[in-house]
Amino acid sequence: MNKYIHFFIFVLLGYITGASIFFTFLVAPAIFSHFETRLAAEITNVIFPIYFASGWILGLVIYTLIAVLSIKDKFIIKKLKWFIIMLSILIISFMALHKAILPIGQTLNSRYYFLIDKKKYEEAKQVKNKFSKLHILSSSINLTNITIEIFLLYSYFNYIYSRKEEENFE
Repeated sequence: MNKYIHFFIFVLLGYITGASIFFTFLVAPAIFSHFETRLAAEITNVIFPIYFASGWILGLVIYTLIAVLSIKDKFIIKKLKWFIIMLSILIISFMALHKAILPIGQTLNSRYYFLIDKKKYEEAKQVKNKFSKLHILSSSINLTNITIEIFLLYSYFNYIYSRKEEENFE
């Protein structure tokens, strides 16, 4: 049974990593290169909340599965200490993106276009500057998340491989 849980954790890590790379480097650039900026922003305002939410929810699922594994293997937490620390950071950063940074960015973006529509260009420029700074923060966190996800995938693969060699993987 444990080998199926390990496999499922590995699949979830692969999914999170693949989705992050896909949305960050393919979907977002494609949307912004093919649509007018305002429409592209509206489209990403639909996609990115789902992407960010799935990151922290699947992180919690992985965390829970490791807790289930720890019932039988009391030393798994010690063996996966850095993995669990990095997974915790990943969950928290996805929550921050989803629950704090994204809503602030959406509000700033809406405010910007409201001011543009009202022809208040100076105020709009100030709001756009705030949005740009927030976007840099968001992008930095997202790139950090991708780095963490690659680390998690690699370290869990190494953990599974070392277990397979040690115990002939149950």
